[in-house]
Order: sequence, then structure tokens, then C-alpha cells
Amino acid sequence: MGKEHDLPYNRFVVKPFLFVILIVVFYFIIAYSSVLAQNDIKMRIFQKSTELLSNAKAEQADLLSPTFYARAVEKYEAALKDFDRGKSVQKKIIDLNDLLQRAIENAKLAKVSFPHLLVAREDAIEANAIEFAKDQYEKAEGLFLEVAGTLEKDNINKAKEKSIAVERLYRQAELVAIKASIVGNVKMHLEQAQNNNVHKYAPISFNRSQTLLNEAETILNSDRSAKTEARKKAEAAGYEVKHATYLSNIIQKLKKDDLNWEKLILQNEKYLSQIMTQLGFAPEFDQGFETQVKLAIEAINDLKQEKQQLANEISSQDQTIESLNTDIIGLKTELDKSREKEAGLKAKLDLEQQKRDKFKKVESIFSKNEARILREGEQIRIRLIGLNFSTGKAIIEPKYFGLLTKLQRVIKLFPDHHIAIEGHTDDRGDNRTNQSLSLRRATAVKSYLMANMELIDSQISAIGYGEGQPIASNETEFGRAQNRRIDVVLSPRQ
Repeated sequence: MGKEHDLPYNRFVVKPFLFVILIVVFYFIIAYSSVLAQNDIKMRIFQKSTELLSNAKAEQADLLSPTFYARAVEKYEAALKDFDRGKSVQKKIIDLNDLLQRAIENAKLAKVSFPHLLVAREDAIEANAIEFAKDQYEKAEGLFLEVAGTLEKDNINKAKEKSIAVERLYRQAELVAIKASIVGNVKMHLEQAQNNNVHKYAPISFNRSQTLLNEAETILNSDRSAKTEARKKAEAAGYEVKHATYLSNIIQKLKKDDLNWEKLILQNEKYLSQIMTQLGFAPEFDQGFETQVKLAIEAINDLKQEKQQLANEISSQDQTIESLNTDIIGLKTELDKSREKEAGLKAKLDLEQQKRDKFKKVESIFSKNEARILREGEQIRIRLIGLNFSTGKAIIEPKYFGLLTKLQRVIKLFPDHHIAIEGHTDDRGDNRTNQSLSLRRATAVKSYLMANMELIDSQISAIGYGEGQPIASNETEFGRAQNRRIDVVLSPRQ
């Protein structure tokens, strides 16, 4: 009897419940459609402003026309808020577009008016003057903004006049930074050696180090672009001061006990014996080192000749193989023509499969905590989530060298691709500082790759986007951590 009474009651409850669900779903669909329609209207109203803002960033208007650009950004944000509140934004849009247009025009004018100043600034940044010549660089940056502001007031002549002094400051900062990075460490070793009286016990090697260091500084003072030559001199100076320190330690030990002289000679005989044994000799030193050294040189020369003979034989065989390959190619020509369409289709399929395989291989190189791999059309984006920098710094710590070694492995998989290093920050701090910091960090990664790979400058570029391209909300620490990133984009070169 209980079950018979329960059945009608259950039906009575279920039907109103389903009705309520349907009403909720209906209102949800209407609300969602309204949001989509509102977003579509917003995109159409702000389309031109968004395009102009993107163009302004591309023209570096935030740097070259800071006043108009800042006013435009402020106006843009105000217009967005007014739109969300249901207010009219027509006048703000007109004013906004006018400000952005003026910022773009000023930026273009600045590039034409003082191109050498912009080059000097980029060179200073590349030399890491932000770190090694902080005072000079910051002073130059402040005056740079004054030059840009003067140009915004349509005073071109005065802006050009000011730009000369600013360019000189950037160049000074660049030179200080170059010297610090190239010769600073060697100078420190020389001073330590001087304090340890190395110059008294090994004066020849010590003086040679000092001479090489002076030559490196002379090269930089006369032509700062000759960094490679100066660096070679500095490296040679570094070797000589280390060599002098080693000799000084040995000589001081020898002076303490005459028995050390015999120990030194016996030790050197031991080293030479190891070489002679590998060359097939039983060395004897009753006549000194000269005879054994001559035998070693003769044996080495014989090995060189054998190596050359083998190289000649290999070259001859390579030529024979090449000739045979040419014959094979000729025999296959007719067959290849008949299968041209099939081969073309297969090549496309193979190429696509290779791309997929390469993408999977790239994914397998990194762990989940090191990088995220994104395929964007023909581009590969490597988001280095495992690479972090100290606050406000652009120095790569040694603990990340392993991650960058993996990045090098990936780059080698795409030898015909251009490498773009993108630096991004969160919105903490002012935009100009973030822009500079992101560029410095991107440049640091670029410099590391160029130092460790056989790359030419046209293959790789560094771009700083600052806070302008967030991938997450800056309202939370998690979102800001995601926005502070280095992206490496590999793009096929046209």
C-alpha cells in the first residue's frame, strides 16, 4: 500500500523540478548570447583604436613619443571602462585615435631625425650597460626622454641638438660596459697577482699579461667594434697571469729546498715519458730532454704524414663514389620523371610527417616543468617556464645552462628557421622599465645562444614586449608568474 501511494507523489515532484531546470538553461542561453553580442559590438567599436595601438607599439611610440602614447593609453582604458558602464565613447574614441596617430607620426619622425642616437642606445643595451654602466645609462635614458619630449613639442632643431650629447652618453656607457665585460676580470686577476708578489718571481709572464691587457684596452679605445680582437687579447692576458701565478708558486717552493729542483726535473721526465711511451719509445734522460723531444717530434711528423696519406686516399675514394652516384642519378632520371606526381605527393606527406615527428621530438626533449611547446601554423613556440631571472636582473644563472643546452638541441633541429627571443614581464612597475627589462632578458638569452652556437646575427633576434602581451591575469601571483616569461619562436625563413 505504501508504494502505491508514493508513485503519484514522485511524479508530482519530478515534473516541476525539470521545468525549473529548463527555465534556468533558457535564461543562461539568453544571457550568454547577450554577452557575445556585447563583445562583438565592443570589438567593432574599438577595432581601429586597437590597430593603431598595435602600430604605435611596433613603432616604439612608448619610447619615442612618451607623452602622447601615455595619454593615449590612459584614454583607451577610460573608453573601455565607459563602454562597460554603458556610456557613450564616441568622443573618447576620436580623441584616442588622434593621440595614437600623433604618437606614431612622432615615433617615425624620431627615427628619421636621430637614427644614430637610437643605434647608440641599442648598442649600449646589447653591451649590457644597464648593469655594467648603470649611472651613465640611466642618465642617458633620462635625457633621451627629454629629447623625445622636445620633439613632441615640434622643436626638431633643439631635439637634434640635445640628441648629440645623449648619443655621447650612450656611447660612453657602452664602452664602460664592454671594458667591464672583456677586461674587468683579467684586471682583477692581475691585481691579485700583484698583491701576491707574482711579478717578483715570474716577471716575464706577468709583464706579458700586462702588455696584452693594455693592447686589449687600446683596441677598445680606438675601435669598440673590434670586440673579438680585444677579447682574444684579454683571454691571452688572462692565461698569462694564471701561468705567471703557477710559475711563481713553483719558483717559491724551489727556493725553500734545493731538493725540490731534482723533484721538478724528475716530474717533468715522468710527463715526457708518458708521451714517449704512447709513441712507442722507451725514453732515457741521461742526456737530458733534447734527444727525446727530437724523437717525439719525428714520430709526430710521421703520424701527420700517414694522416695526410689516409686523407688523400679517402678523398680519392669520395671522388669515385661521387662519380658512381652521378651515374646512378642519370640512370634514375627517366624513372623519376614517370613518378613525379607520386613523388611530389609523397614528399608533401613526408614533410608533414617530419614536422609532426620534429614537434614530438621537441616535446620529448623538455620536461613539463621546463617548457611548453606550442605549434602556431608553421611556427614553433617554446615557452621556457623553467627559466627564471632574479628580480630586476637579466643575468642567466648557471643552474639554467642545462635547460638552455636543451634549447640548443631543439634549434639544431631547425637549421633553416629564424630564432626570435621574446621577453615578457608582468605589469608590476612602470611600462618603460618593464620594456627595458624584457629586452635585456631576451638579449641575454640571444647572447648566450650566439656564444654557444654557430649562429649569425641575421638568424636570431631579441624582442622585448614588456607587459604588453600577457597570457594570464596580472591580478594573481600565479598569473603574474606566467606572464614573466621567455618565449623562443622558430619561424621558417622565406
